[in-house]
Amino acid sequence: MSSPNLTPHLTNRTSSQRGSIPVAHGGEDYISQGLDQFDPPRMTIESLPDDVLLDIFYSYQRGPYGYLPYRWRILVRVCRRWRYIVFAFPHRLDLRLECNAKTNVRRTLDVWPSLPIIVRDIGTRKWPMSFCDNIVAALEHHDRMCEIELYHLPCPLLERLSEVMQVPCSALTQLKLDFGDKSVPAPALPDTFLGGSAPLLQRLTLSGIPFPTLPKFLQSCHDLVEIQLARIPNTGYISPKSIASALSALTKLEALDIGFVSSASRADRHPFPSTRVVLPSLTKLDFHGASEYFEDLVARIDTPSISSVKTEFFNQLVFDNPQFLQFVGRTKALGSFKRANLILEKSVAKILLHDDHLDSLRNPKAYLHIHILCDAFDWKVSGLAQICEQFFSNVEECSMRWTQKGMGLLQVEAEMDHTQWLELFHPLTSVQSLAISFGLDWLIALALRELWVDQAMEVLPALRTLSVSQVDLFGTFITARRLSNHPVTLIRK
Repeated sequence: MSSPNLTPHLTNRTSSQRGSIPVAHGGEDYISQGLDQFDPPRMTIESLPDDVLLDIFYSYQRGPYGYLPYRWRILVRVCRRWRYIVFAFPHRLDLRLECNAKTNVRRTLDVWPSLPIIVRDIGTRKWPMSFCDNIVAALEHHDRMCEIELYHLPCPLLERLSEVMQVPCSALTQLKLDFGDKSVPAPALPDTFLGGSAPLLQRLTLSGIPFPTLPKFLQSCHDLVEIQLARIPNTGYISPKSIASALSALTKLEALDIGFVSSASRADRHPFPSTRVVLPSLTKLDFHGASEYFEDLVARIDTPSISSVKTEFFNQLVFDNPQFLQFVGRTKALGSFKRANLILEKSVAKILLHDDHLDSLRNPKAYLHIHILCDAFDWKVSGLAQICEQFFSNVEECSMRWTQKGMGLLQVEAEMDHTQWLELFHPLTSVQSLAISFGLDWLIALALRELWVDQAMEVLPALRTLSVSQVDLFGTFITARRLSNHPVTLIRK
């Protein structure tokens, strides 16, 4: 793009318009001639060399939000030269053909060069037969398949995929399959799926799909960095021992997510091995299922680099997690959190342990989240008390929040004994600052106001500040702490 010609603007302005600096007769011509010497030559897009255009195409292909596989199709339609440059450097521009259920695959592949193929579709409630045919037609080109991402798969299509995908896909780096038909059980993937191996696979997601021979399959996927096994049905159960053994070969694995659909995922207790599998690159671990299964799994692995753990446990009467506690203790990033949030929601109780400020939890650097899936309010409080007993030894700052809509305070009061709140506070021996949300403060105040002076010191012994919305409700507790020579400062939120 050429620079604008500034000469007319200078020659048409009077001395008064230019300010207090006078310009001698003929000065305008002198200035004009001087500026012309610095005016860069005019350049058009056609005059750019091929390597510069290639860099521009690369930036355009990447876009502000990452790789966009369809953009190169726009470039090749501009002119013959651009088309030549794009197809001359397919690896530099990472050219791929993206197909979905509506793509006429055979016609599309005849038009374009032989490029890697992405098969991606979010799916619909109803998959017309033509859509299924298009997907299957694309997957038949197994030697060019680099990414497969299909959601809400119906049972007939998943069965056809299992048949057509029994040969190796040597270029496959990402596989995501989601079963969406809730009316029938999902068919299991056979042991010949993908020929039994995927050496270049980096990301694997299976949702609602049983794969009994998965441990054997994983042992061939040495480049895996992310595994997500969601909604594992009972027919797809894999023991913690088998999972841990399969993970031993995945030294590049960074994220692991395992989730079961029912409490049938409880593992049988077996003697734990004397040596554990080391996952040196794992930084994120998510789990959804029975706490016994998670206990067995973490007893078999060491994760020196892990910084984020999130668990969702099915409800049970007793939560005994010594292996989980030892697993946390073996990891530097997880063993000394000083801040915590206790959250009571409609169907879940949450414990969020972290070192970030309580008001900025959207992207914590490191965290330990433990969720208990439960409906009854008193069971939520009981579960929180048991988990806090094991993981709250270092917590100094804590907040409690109730977001359970549709359930009144009187209903909660009628369902549970006040002493359960005291059981919850019993393990909070290191908490110095406690914040309680509106509504929940009324329920907790009912329990605290019944304490005598000597009893008030036994509950939250290190407490220094208490933040609540209704300060008048805590007068008895504050007085009892003052009389015991351990005063607490009351703050209105």
